[in-house]
Amino acid sequence: MKSRNLLLSLGLIALTFIAAQWLLKGAQPTAVSHNWECAMIKWDGPDKLGIIYPDHAEVVRVFKSTKLPPDITEEEFCLTWGANKLAKEGWELVNLDSRRVLFRRLAAQ
Repeated sequence: MKSRNLLLSLGLIALTFIAAQWLLKGAQPTAVSHNWECAMIKWDGPDKLGIIYPDHAEVVRVFKSTKLPPDITEEEFCLTWGANKLAKEGWELVNLDSRRVLFRRLAAQ
């Protein structure tokens, strides 16, 4: 009688453990793999930006579309202008240095 109760108790514990594992496994999010594409802005001299997209590159003359505010260097203004341009297109800032800004976004699949 005692061995039967012991087996029944062990069986219930095992069944509870298996059910808990099954429920917890379903609660775990699956790992998602992302494919990113990158773009870069390079300051190339007075009012000149090179914008390199994954599929093409372009040279933009910033002061043809806007005016340099007083007390700001050309380099800082042009890089900020270009960063805002790419941010409006959905690009996310990744890294920057004094003359380059790197962006990324999820690649279309």
